[in-house]
Amino acid sequence: MTEITTQGGWLRRSSAGIYDPPLPMPKAIWQILAARGCRSADDIDRLTDPKLKDLAHPFTIHEMSVAVERLLRALDKNESILIYGDYDLDGSPGVALLADGLKRLGFDKLFMFQPSRLRDGYGFHSAKAKEFVAQGVSLVVTVDVGITDIDAVADLKAAGVDVIVTDHHLPKETLPEAVAILNPNKGTCTSRLQHLCGTGVAFYLILALRMELTRLGRLKENFNPKDLLDLFALATITDMVPLVFENRVLVKHGLRVLSQSERPGLKRLLQELGLYRKTLRAQDVGFRIAPKLNALTRLDAGLTALQVLTANEADSQKLVDEVLVINKRRGELQKHAKKIVDELVRDQIGAEHLFVCHHDFHPGVVSLIASDLMNRYNVPALVGAIHPDGRIVGSARAPSKKFNLQHILKAAETSLEKFGGHQLAAGFETHRDKTSMMQGLLQKYFEVQAANKKSTAVANESIDGLATSEDSSAILYDAEVELAEITPEFMSWYENLGPFGMQFEAPIFAIQNLKVVGKRLLKGEYLKYSLSDGITKIDALWFSKPKEFQEGSLVDVLIEPQWNEYLGQRTLQLLILDARMTRRVTSDVLNAPHDNKKAHQKSLEIVN
Repeated sequence: MTEITTQGGWLRRSSAGIYDPPLPMPKAIWQILAARGCRSADDIDRLTDPKLKDLAHPFTIHEMSVAVERLLRALDKNESILIYGDYDLDGSPGVALLADGLKRLGFDKLFMFQPSRLRDGYGFHSAKAKEFVAQGVSLVVTVDVGITDIDAVADLKAAGVDVIVTDHHLPKETLPEAVAILNPNKGTCTSRLQHLCGTGVAFYLILALRMELTRLGRLKENFNPKDLLDLFALATITDMVPLVFENRVLVKHGLRVLSQSERPGLKRLLQELGLYRKTLRAQDVGFRIAPKLNALTRLDAGLTALQVLTANEADSQKLVDEVLVINKRRGELQKHAKKIVDELVRDQIGAEHLFVCHHDFHPGVVSLIASDLMNRYNVPALVGAIHPDGRIVGSARAPSKKFNLQHILKAAETSLEKFGGHQLAAGFETHRDKTSMMQGLLQKYFEVQAANKKSTAVANESIDGLATSEDSSAILYDAEVELAEITPEFMSWYENLGPFGMQFEAPIFAIQNLKVVGKRLLKGEYLKYSLSDGITKIDALWFSKPKEFQEGSLVDVLIEPQWNEYLGQRTLQLLILDARMTRRVTSDVLNAPHDNKKAHQKSLEIVN
């Protein structure tokens, strides 16, 4: 898909030149569907009403049969099993899911463990696992961890303990010597399940076990695996893996299960947030539920998300009350760090990257500060907490796939003790004495990248002179609508397109010529506008870097439509992503041959 920019920095997505929908629907919804490859009634049905029967077979994951055979042997011998998971909100739901599923399948001698984010650090630690071996554990099953922990797995193997690794991260050149490795991304797996998170792999292990026990006539409880999808949805959305294929199907069903979850801790948390038995969106999980649970490991406050997810009825209220207190503390620490950061980055604004460290940053919030800086300045941000011994432990975040944090940190490798992670999210460790060296290496990397970019831009000047989605200053939008088009019927179609997430982002709409008829500053320096087209008036909230417009101004806005639920009433409102003073525009349709790479495009041309 090719996009064309306007002087305003907004990019219109192509709708592939298809204008006749196969079903009656709002025009803007059809533009979104067509642009995203859904051009038949069957395509639309698969997107809006995905079926569980279409899931990939669990035994297509490499070594699944080996893992199932070893677990069935453990069941026959009543072995003690340790479920060892990562500390994040992929590992915690994954451990809870695997433990719940195994119990329902007849396993009863189960232990659960996660390392501490701040005290133990990431990874599968054999010394921690051996503490359970001393209690009789003879089989360890990892969740969301283990694929790179070659020495730890070898250490347990030498001690006579079998390990089944379930993970989704990329491996090193050598794989651990586990009994079985369930990882669609390990290189030898031919399943089409590379998009699963760690909890997703654990869910598929339960599916395979249940399938084999059913075949053998040994299923003790004919439970519905859909009961586990609340945990699947929580992990998949939080871990920001692509919401495509199986993830899309299972999260769509999982959000319904989550909204009415009977897990006491989850149920109580949802009730406290006013979300229980409400229609949940992926955004509700990502912005309202997950941060509360993530705060627990960030602050290492003695309570874990796993405890909340596996709580009994008697303990649930006390635990959730503690969650909310800890999350409030996290907010205070983050606010304190933000004040310091605003001073530290003052001299770096306009640079290709931001790098800040301070002894007063809590290690548990550096990733949140890095994300905030990235969002505010649209450049890679690296933030470190300086420990009393001079160590700096930090997080890095990048705004788009035009950057690769692994390449960036690799360029500064000689100044680092260690680093790792993904393209857009990574961690690093260095020392206070090496910060100048690290900044110099980072600066050199970005200078080289800028020079390469400049030479590429010069070479491409003759190619139509059009900007693409690589333009970091631009915002993609999907369709133009009139305010009057955003109705309950429109919202029904819009919400049915969800869930939205990685590789299936929430659609953005452009609305032109709205009059500002009201404005109010909300707590947190957010703005609430009242906008009107002369007939309809609607509230519009602006959270991220809001601009101020005077009452009476005419504005064009980029928005996401939302329902606002308050005191039992539902009203439509807009979430503003960007706005500008209204400009007179004309439409210009550029004719281009339609094939897999090019399509008819429509652009907004600014008329001065």
